[in-house]
Amino acid sequence: MFKIVCSYAFRNLFRMRLRSFFTILSIVLIIALYTVLSSIGVSFTSQIAKLIENQDIDVAVQARFASSPISSVIKSNIAKEISAFEEVKNVDALLIERKRVKKDISVFVLGISNYQIFAQRFGLNIIKGRVAQEKSDELVIGEKMANVLHLKIGSYFKFENKKRYKIVGIYSSWLNFFNAGLLIDLSSAQSLVGKEKKVNMLFLTLKDTTYTKNLITKINTKYPYLRAIEAEQFPNYLGPIKSVFYFAKIVSVLTLLIAVAVLLNTFIMAINERTKEVGILNAIGWSKKMIISVFLVESMLLSFTGGLLGYLSSYPIMYLLRQNFTNIYMYLPNSPDISIFVNVILMCFVISIVSILFPILYSTNIKIAEAIRHE
Repeated sequence: MFKIVCSYAFRNLFRMRLRSFFTILSIVLIIALYTVLSSIGVSFTSQIAKLIENQDIDVAVQARFASSPISSVIKSNIAKEISAFEEVKNVDALLIERKRVKKDISVFVLGISNYQIFAQRFGLNIIKGRVAQEKSDELVIGEKMANVLHLKIGSYFKFENKKRYKIVGIYSSWLNFFNAGLLIDLSSAQSLVGKEKKVNMLFLTLKDTTYTKNLITKINTKYPYLRAIEAEQFPNYLGPIKSVFYFAKIVSVLTLLIAVAVLLNTFIMAINERTKEVGILNAIGWSKKMIISVFLVESMLLSFTGGLLGYLSSYPIMYLLRQNFTNIYMYLPNSPDISIFVNVILMCFVISIVSILFPILYSTNIKIAEAIRHE
């Protein structure tokens, strides 16, 4: 029976080649969009989670009403005051600012207080050249940004209306947006971006983690314009990253609904055209189970073919985005996460089942005589 059902389902799909083609094409485009957007969201959240895990951070501090670390401003003297707290073992300051290089290209400037600690905790690796000297006109550029701007060691990097910096090293990191950045010592970065004696974030390591909640209360009470949070809660306060993540979730739901609508429309049209055919099959002895199986196989073939092609097409789409849209280059992962492939498979299964519920109810409840007379 299975062989007969599959053979009949294939014949039906090839009988309406144009409709099958456009149905698959629609699903390909929908799944490709879902894969690309979800890849960005998953990449961001996984990188931030890994950032916190590798940092061995206990408490993160940023400006209370800042929507993201970039919009946060903390005076450097506050870092010195907090480092004097008896619960605090170490305070690391980070300055991060997005600066425009060319008309359509911007870059993250990362000012760091201690390169060795920063490199160790953020997984930075100098793949070419050396570390920049403090208080010099030198910088280390991320591998991604070096590729985008076609720069190498010895080249000069110049901001709009700013002095030149000599590239003395190229680094690599598992954080995509760090790979699209520039590393400069903290004081030089403050001068470059016009934030003298200011930083964006403070990361605290405590002598004893049992004091974490007490220290958070202490900082938030003493400095009402700051927000201290436990390190694992840090991703929840990253405005743009959080927005991308939720946007990807919304897109996944819309993708599912649109794909179901496309496939449902295909089968409603098919049922309307094949009502007489269904009646004849019933008349010659086909059971309802066999008829249902035909539609199910057709639906799964369309859904899974479109889903798999959509997932695979996300690779060249992401490549083209990286090549032609340099502003989002830093946000794109090198390839979709494997978890997204699993989601695509599950989505294809749900799409194929839901989209044939109405056609099945209609086709199996119609009377044989009425179906045969249908034109």
